Amino acid sequence: MLFRRLVLYALLVGAVAGLVLTAVQFWQVIPIIQSAEVYEGEVAPPIQGGADHDHAGHDHEHDANAWTPQDGLERTGYTLLSNVLTAAGLGLVLLAAMVTAARSSTTTRIDWRHGLLWGASGYAVFWLSPALGLPPEIPGAAAASLEARQLWWLFAVVCSAAGLAGFAFGKSPWRWASLVLIVIPHLVGAPHPEVAMFADKPPEAAAELEKLARQFYGATAVANAVFWLVLGLTSTWAVRRIVMSNAIHD
Repeated sequence: MLFRRLVLYALLVGAVAGLVLTAVQFWQVIPIIQSAEVYEGEVAPPIQGGADHDHAGHDHEHDANAWTPQDGLERTGYTLLSNVLTAAGLGLVLLAAMVTAARSSTTTRIDWRHGLLWGASGYAVFWLSPALGLPPEIPGAAAASLEARQLWWLFAVVCSAAGLAGFAFGKSPWRWASLVLIVIPHLVGAPHPEVAMFADKPPEAAAELEKLARQFYGATAVANAVFWLVLGLTSTWAVRRIVMSNAIHD
């Protein structure tokens, strides 16, 4: 019964948080992506008298014939669906952690401050720490291989989660030392291409894309901060109902 309630509430908080994230993205993130896509097909002319352009540092994963949703309602709809499903999965993880912490704690009161704290922790673990090593990329940017980036992202998330959990819930006076785990992925280093981010673009396009990349990083940071705070607050509401319901049935 507890797992069933966790899943149902995860879907509910995921729908709310995913809708809010989509609204924020539609307002400030998607316009930047659309501006970057204008330059995506531009390629710098080859250097006369030199070697051919080196594509080894690029991760060309785009297929010109691959299906993509049309701009407008269709694209927004798929973005909303993706955000809701992602939020539901993250919500399930957050709810499970919050319920476990609530049931093992002597403090029975759970309020909005817990939601802000858990949301900020989720933001730090799932977005901020990985983004410090692998900033979010706009269309047209060179990148390392997808597999390498995914493995490093997972490494950063696991280390950050373990470090924060050890510090927050550890009983030893030396629990602060667990925060060292957060730094380890960055000492190892995130995978990056061997060339500049927009090395294959004309100078004018590269300059504009670099400007858009900085704007995209800031807009994505804000959007994800709002998303995690909403997810934390709605999860707090859900946890209160789950714990109360479980206490009644017990």
